[in-house]
Amino acid sequence: MKAMWSLSTAIGMVVGLLTLTGCSNVLRSGLVNDSSILLPPSAARTIYVQIRNTSENQTATPTDIPARLKTKGYQIVADPTEAAYWLQTQVIYCHKAGDGVRPEAVAKAGFGAGIGSGGTPLANAGGFDMDAMGGMNAQAMRAMAMGGGGMPDMNAMMRMAMSGRGGYPGMAQPQQSDDVIYLCVADVLVTEQVKSSLPRTYKMRSVAHVLQKHLNIEEATPIVRDKFGASITGAF
Repeated sequence: MKAMWSLSTAIGMVVGLLTLTGCSNVLRSGLVNDSSILLPPSAARTIYVQIRNTSENQTATPTDIPARLKTKGYQIVADPTEAAYWLQTQVIYCHKAGDGVRPEAVAKAGFGAGIGSGGTPLANAGGFDMDAMGGMNAQAMRAMAMGGGGMPDMNAMMRMAMSGRGGYPGMAQPQQSDDVIYLCVADVLVTEQVKSSLPRTYKMRSVAHVLQKHLNIEEATPIVRDKFGASITGAF
């Protein structure tokens, strides 16, 4: 009798677990960076943090970044000129991805590439002040936009993501799926202000994403927010 009860209990637990798993709306989540920020070893532990969000989802702001840095031994300072590091991050886009659009392709557009502005560089659309932050080579930006050397036009891909078409001209369209991807894009800039040398900057584009059976922004938001916080502070 005891053995039969144990077997039925185990079966019930397995069935219950499968039922709970099957009911989950989140299929998987992740984060993709276009590059890595590798800071040289340093004993400096002062940092100025600036967190901005110009996307449609203000609750995706990774406000826990200062707390995460404090647990790593960093002192948050109010004056950027007194900091060894200046961390600036901006969530620039949060939306359901268009059909065929993948987070990896969005990340490859790189720091500063336009998304919500319809392909206009963020410096001209209320985003980062590229000149004040060290800027990017204008010719390189134009080469990226034109897709020089046979490379895909990344800004065109961003516009297609907004329109829901995905891919780029000439690219075979992937098979349609009922699953949806909710993604948020953030640009990250770290300035290393070592007293004995000129400031050095490190740039990164991060794309946090959640694959769901049905779009649920409220459910996806804390996931992308946590991934931003962990990824951005991971450089320190």
